Amino acid sequence: MALVLGAFLVVLAGLSKFYMYDRLAVVPDNNQTTSISQTAAGEDAEYLDVGAEGGPAVVTGPLKSTRIVEGNVELSEEASDQLNRDIAVWDTFTCTDTPDFDCGSGETPLSSTRDTVAFDAHTGETVDWAKTRTESGGTKTRGAFKGLYFKFPFGTEKKDYMFWDGTLKEATPATYQGETTIKGLDVYEFEQVIEPTKTGTIAVPGSLVGEDRSTVVADRIYANTRTFLVEPVTGVIIRGGESQDAYLEVAGERRATTTEATLGYTDAYIQETVDEYKGKATLLKAVNSTFPIVGGLVGLLLLAVGVVVLARGRRENGTHTA
Repeated sequence: MALVLGAFLVVLAGLSKFYMYDRLAVVPDNNQTTSISQTAAGEDAEYLDVGAEGGPAVVTGPLKSTRIVEGNVELSEEASDQLNRDIAVWDTFTCTDTPDFDCGSGETPLSSTRDTVAFDAHTGETVDWAKTRTESGGTKTRGAFKGLYFKFPFGTEKKDYMFWDGTLKEATPATYQGETTIKGLDVYEFEQVIEPTKTGTIAVPGSLVGEDRSTVVADRIYANTRTFLVEPVTGVIIRGGESQDAYLEVAGERRATTTEATLGYTDAYIQETVDEYKGKATLLKAVNSTFPIVGGLVGLLLLAVGVVVLARGRRENGTHTA
């Protein structure tokens, strides 16, 4: 009996580690989430309102960013078949405006983007695929995404990762900062720092940048610092935030702010994410390490006991026969 039970536990431990985990540590094709990031209570952003009365003007006030992510099951299956591995394709819409703006109204927000992103369903790494798309400012192009986009890998390590930035249209390092906890959940902290970078030029009214000329071509400068608190077993971002500083330069001199804001996940969304993924992380950890180690050791112990009992029984039978 010990031999049978021991063999069963050893086999089950192996299946748990090398079969069950791979089938559980995968993102769903049909994912649907809505996250809200906003300026903290009592803290205003400074931003360029191109629709202000009297022409474009820099204004201050709170901002809210709504991000809707929907898994595209049909495209996920198509990409997985073509690339011969588990690929998830998710559509995402991000809309940023004042807190009372309705992103579903059809009206034009201060800023918005639509992306269709294909990525490895295990590692979170974006992949090159023909049907990825990105749309911003009414212009739609193929999405040449790099690095991580939605999440970190299952089994996130204490190292740096490349994470996508939609303004630069490239991936830059998200550096590991250390371990911490949030709402009782152990997480890894990462930081992505983007130094002031010229992203293009724009023609603006001279009055906006302190010039007498009717129109001035200004350089667009962008900087950002993002923080990610990541549950390492699932790779899910529990809390994200960014401090963005974008402005216009003329002759190397800062003249007008286009966006200066610090946005972070709402407390309600953070709590909801913790509640959802705390149990999932425990399950994945059990399947990947706890049960394979404990079950394997117990199984080997039972096998050893079974062998000893069997050998003793054979000796006793031999002695009795003699």
